[in-house]
This record gives sequence, C-alpha cells and structure tokens, in this order.
Amino acid sequence: MANMPQLVILAGGMATRLGDIAATVPKALIDIEGKPILTRILDHAAEQGVDRALILIGHLGAAFDDYEHIAVDITFYKESKPLGTGGAIWNARHLLEPEFLMMWGDDLHAINLEALLTTHFTERCPLTMTVTEDHDEFNLEHQNGRVIRYDKSGDNRTGLNGYEAGTSVVNRSIVIEHGQDGRWSWEEEIYPKLSGLIAAHIDDSPFHDMGTPERLEKLRSLFRTDRP
Repeated sequence: MANMPQLVILAGGMATRLGDIAATVPKALIDIEGKPILTRILDHAAEQGVDRALILIGHLGAAFDDYEHIAVDITFYKESKPLGTGGAIWNARHLLEPEFLMMWGDDLHAINLEALLTTHFTERCPLTMTVTEDHDEFNLEHQNGRVIRYDKSGDNRTGLNGYEAGTSVVNRSIVIEHGQDGRWSWEEEIYPKLSGLIAAHIDDSPFHDMGTPERLEKLRSLFRTDRP
C-alpha cells in the first residue's frame, strides 16, 4: 500500500437544503445508521492507509469539540465566518501538505485511493478529480483523460458526460496560485481556471451524497442492509 497523503475534508457548510435535520447538528455529524457520515468517510480512508486528516469546519463547529477517530489523527480548523469551499481551503493553506486528498464532508464514495493516486502521479496534473459516469445527472465534460468543462449550474448540458464524485488529489501549489481572501467557491473558481489541466480518474463504484433529505434517507436505507 502506498504512503497516503494528508486528507482534507470540507465540513463547514450550512447544509441549508437539509432544513431542520441540520439545524442543530453539522452535516458531517449527521447519523447514518449508528455512525456520523464523517466517521464512515474516515473509516474507509483509514482502511486504505490514511492516518491524518485536516477537517475544515464552520457552521456549528463546537459540535466537533469531542470528536475523535480511533485510527486517524485529526486537526480541526474553524473558519470565523462563512468562506465557501474555496475560502475555507485558502484560509487553512498554512496547514496543507504539498499534495493532499480532498473530500466533501457529505459525500461517501468507496473508491480505491491508491488507484486514484496512481492516476494523479502518472498524469502529472496539478489536480486529479474522481469522475463517475454512473449518476442521474452530469456536471462536467471529460475527454482523453482530462476534465475540460465543469458546469455546476447545468445551464448548458450539451456535451456533459460525467459527475464529480467527491474525491480529488490536489497540489498545494494551485491553492497558493489561485487562492484569494474572502468567500468563494472552489468548484466555480478553480475548475474553470484549470480546464484541460485536471486529470479525470473514472470510478463508477457507488457514489452517495446526503445533500437533500431524500438523498440522506436513501443513504441510510443502504446501510440498513449493506455497506455501499
């Protein structure tokens, strides 16, 4: 097993689409059949050799005060005001290792991290994105192993043939080069700027997010019978 880089998890969002479900609990700590989704994310990462994680928190950050994981050494870094996904990463740039794995705190995708890293180092791109082609909607276009367009809005779906599946490998250098103060979106700022320079790692293993009450219930139902 390859030496695993630092894992960075974005877990500071407001989770407004979850409504009352996330009113008093940050979304990364919402229970999924006996375990917070954060624990399930870290369990999967630890099984593959990840031993350290930087978790970026904000909304209801005090709820993480007593959180720990049996196999992963965790550093929490709390934003003082909402900064968006990009602003949160930029705010913690002094804690980032030269190369890091990045995951969203409300996604669960049981991928092979060593295979993802192999793609990253083989393609020698500053960012490698996991892409699934098995999803009910698409938000990106990839060709010849590169992500050439990202369209979160869905305004122009022509040519879209993949969906960002929640796990990336990122070179810290692109954070330093493209980061900025204030509130901003990693997806909407960085992905367009790196169009054609993002390696696409195709992985169609089951991908789940809990961004809406319906998706949360679907994820919970899967764990009632089996692990996704």
